[in-house]
Amino acid sequence: METARSTVVPIRQVDNNMTMDKKKLIHSTVKVLETYLQKSIVMHLEKIEQQLYDAADAQALETVSLDVKVLQKASRYLPSLFIDSISKNILSFSGEIDAKEGSRFVSSESEEDWAELTLLEPDEIDDHLQLADYISTSENKLSKLLHALRRRIEFVAKLDELKENKNPFGPAVLMNTYVELIKGESFSKDAQNILHQSFANIVLADLGDALESINELFIDAGVLPKIPKATIKQSHVAAKEKKLSNELPAKGFTNTSQQGDTGQTIHSSQQGGAPSSSEAVVQNGSAQGFTIEPAMYHSLLDMAKAYRVTGGEKVSSDGLQISGEQLATSDLISTLTNIQKTDVVAGVDLQESVRSQIGMKIQVGGQRQPYGEQDDTLIDVVAMFFDVILQDRHLPDIVRAMIAQLQIPILKVAMMDKDFFAKKSHPSRQFLNALSHAGLGVSEKNAKIKSAVFEKMEELVARVLMDFDNDVEIFAELFEEFEIFMGQQQRQIDLIEERSRKATKSSEQLELTKRKAAYEIALRLNGHSIPEFVQLFLDDAWKDVLVLALLRHEREPQEVDKCMQVIERLIDSVSEPANNKEKESLLADLGRLLKDIKVGLENISYDFHQSAPFFKELESWHRRVLVLDVNEQEERPDVDEVMMVDFDEDLSMESLEASLLQELGDTLSAMPKDKFSKWANNMQMGDWIEYSNAEDEVLRAKLSWKSSVTSNCLFVDARGGKALDISLVDFAEELRQKRINLLGQEKAPLVERVLLGMKNFIKGDVTEASLA
Repeated sequence: METARSTVVPIRQVDNNMTMDKKKLIHSTVKVLETYLQKSIVMHLEKIEQQLYDAADAQALETVSLDVKVLQKASRYLPSLFIDSISKNILSFSGEIDAKEGSRFVSSESEEDWAELTLLEPDEIDDHLQLADYISTSENKLSKLLHALRRRIEFVAKLDELKENKNPFGPAVLMNTYVELIKGESFSKDAQNILHQSFANIVLADLGDALESINELFIDAGVLPKIPKATIKQSHVAAKEKKLSNELPAKGFTNTSQQGDTGQTIHSSQQGGAPSSSEAVVQNGSAQGFTIEPAMYHSLLDMAKAYRVTGGEKVSSDGLQISGEQLATSDLISTLTNIQKTDVVAGVDLQESVRSQIGMKIQVGGQRQPYGEQDDTLIDVVAMFFDVILQDRHLPDIVRAMIAQLQIPILKVAMMDKDFFAKKSHPSRQFLNALSHAGLGVSEKNAKIKSAVFEKMEELVARVLMDFDNDVEIFAELFEEFEIFMGQQQRQIDLIEERSRKATKSSEQLELTKRKAAYEIALRLNGHSIPEFVQLFLDDAWKDVLVLALLRHEREPQEVDKCMQVIERLIDSVSEPANNKEKESLLADLGRLLKDIKVGLENISYDFHQSAPFFKELESWHRRVLVLDVNEQEERPDVDEVMMVDFDEDLSMESLEASLLQELGDTLSAMPKDKFSKWANNMQMGDWIEYSNAEDEVLRAKLSWKSSVTSNCLFVDARGGKALDISLVDFAEELRQKRINLLGQEKAPLVERVLLGMKNFIKGDVTEASLA
C-alpha cells in the first residue's frame, strides 16, 4: 500500500499563497494549545485536593495530608513548568529551538521503553498499562485529528515519519510529560494514580476543540489543505487503462500481460466499440473501459456456475420475472448503496440473499430488468465468497456475522475495481484480513463486556456501511487506522501475556525447586539412621529454607551451601559419635549449629512456637548422644521411646534431572495412541482453542507456553491474561471428551483462505471449501 507521504509534494507546489511563514505558524499553534492547557491544568489541580480526601480511608488520612501539602506547593510552579515543556517541544519542529532542548522534559514511551517493563514489578507494570490505556482512549477518540496534525507537522518539519507517540500535540506527549513532572514530586503512589486519572479525565478529555483550532491554522496557512489518502490511486489505474486502450487495435482482443503482486499474470483487454456487459465496469459511479481479464473472468464464471448448481433455485433466482432493457451497472451500484444505508439503520439480515434484497428494491409489479452478464456473475461469486466465510471455523460466530455485514460493500468493490480478485494488497482485502486476524480471540464473553478490539471492529464495519459510496479508498483509510489501533493494543497485550508466562513459569520453577530441595535432603540422609522428629523437621521446615536459598541462588550462591551444611551438621549431631574427639567437635559446633538453624527459620518467617518442640526434643537427644555416658543413657528409658528412621536409597547427583525426564517420557508414552493425543502433542505456540467456562460461556484462548519439563501448557485470552493452565495429558482428554475444541491458527489471511475454498468448491470438494 502506498503511504500518504509518497503523494506529498514540495510546499511551493501545494500552495503559492501561504499567508504565514513556518515559525509564525508554529508559534500560533503553541499559543492556542497554551491557552487551553492553562485553563484545563488549573481546573485539574483545583479538583485534585478533594479527590485525594475522597479516595482515602481513615488509616490513610495522614498520608493524604502529606500529599496535599506537596500538591499545594507544586501547584505554584507545576502548570508553568508543564506548559513550558510542551511549548518548547512544539517549537522544536519549527527549527527555532534545538530538538534536544525542546524535548528535554518530554517523555514519550518508545518500543524499547515498553520492552523494559518486563523488568518491573507487577504493580509498576499495571501503572504503565493504565497510563497506556488513558493515552489509547484519547488517541482513539481523536484519531482523525491526530492523523491530520501528524501529516501536517511532517510536511512543515520535512520529516519522513512522525510516530503517534511523538506527535507534539498528541495525548502521549501531554500525558508522559505530566507523568515525568509528577515523578519529581514526593507524592505517594496512590496520589500519583489519582493525579494521572484526573489529568486524563480533564485535560485529555476536552483536548479535541483545541486540536481542531490548531488543525484549522495549518489549513488556513495552506499546509496540506487536503490530507492525501494512503491508498491505491484509482486515477493512476485509469491513466494506465486509457494509455493501454489507445495502444490496442480497434477490434478484437489483444492481451497484454502485467505481473500482479500475487505472482499471477493479469491481462487487460479492450474491445472496439461499446463494451459488452461482461466487460463494462463502473468506476466512481460511471462506466469506464475497465475489464476483468478473460482468464480471471472465466474462473469467476466457473465459481458462479458451481455455486448456482449446488445452491439451486435458492441462490440463482430472486423469484421475479425478468424483462426490459439491461440494468446499467451504475444503477445497480446505486441500488446496492441504498440497501447498504438502510442496513445501517435496520440492521443487516444475513438470512436474506443479496439477490432477493436487490430484487425487492428494483422490482415493479413482480418484474425487474436483467443484470449485465458480469454483474450477474459477481453477485453470485461474492455471495459464495461470504458463504465460505460463514463456514470458516477459525472465526468465532460473532465475528463471522460481523464480517458478513460487509457483503454488499464488497460486492460494490468487486464491480468497481477489477483488482479486488487479483491483488493481495487491495485495501478492501487487507481490511477484511485485518478484521479476521483481530477477531480470532473474540468470544461470547468479549462481546458481552465490549472489549476495546471488538468495539473498534464494530465501529469500522459501521463506518463502511455508513460512508462507503463509490470511493474504495475508504478501505485503505480504515485499514491504516485499524493497524495503528491494533499496534497500540498489541503492545499492551504482549506485556500482559509476558507477565502471564512469567507467573506460570515461576509457579513451575517453584515446584521443581521444591523437588530439588527434597532430593538434596534425601541425598544427605542416605545411609543414615536419625530420630523421626529430625526427619520431620527437615521435611516440614528446613526444606522451605533450602527452597528459598535455591531460588536466590544467583544473587546469594553461598546461602545454598550454608543450608546444605546445616543439614549435614544436624545429621552428624544426632548420630552416635565414633570417638571422644568427634564428640568434642560436635559439642563445640552445637551452639553455632542451633544459631544457624534459627537464622534459617527466621528467613522464612517460621513461627517460633512451632519450632519450640523441635528444639526441645533436639536438646534432649543431644544430651543423650553427646553428654550422657552409656550407663546414664541406660538409666534414661524415656529417650529410647524416640522412633528412628533409616534411609537407604539409590541416589546420585544426576538422578533428579534424569528422573524428571523419565517421568515426562513415561507420562507421554502412557497417553492413548489416538488422534487426540497426536493433536495435543503436535500443538504449536499461537494455536487457538475454544472451550466453555463454569457459566457455560464459550471462550477462546491461545497457547502461549509449553513446559519442556512437565508438559504443562499455558493458554492466554485475547487480552494476554491467563485463561487455562493444563497438562498435555489432561488437554488431550478434554479434546477426547469434546470439552475443548482445537482450532489451530490463522496460517493464511482470510481472503486467501476463502478464495482457496471457492476453488475447492469448483472442484467438487465441499468439505475443503468450508475452510475446516
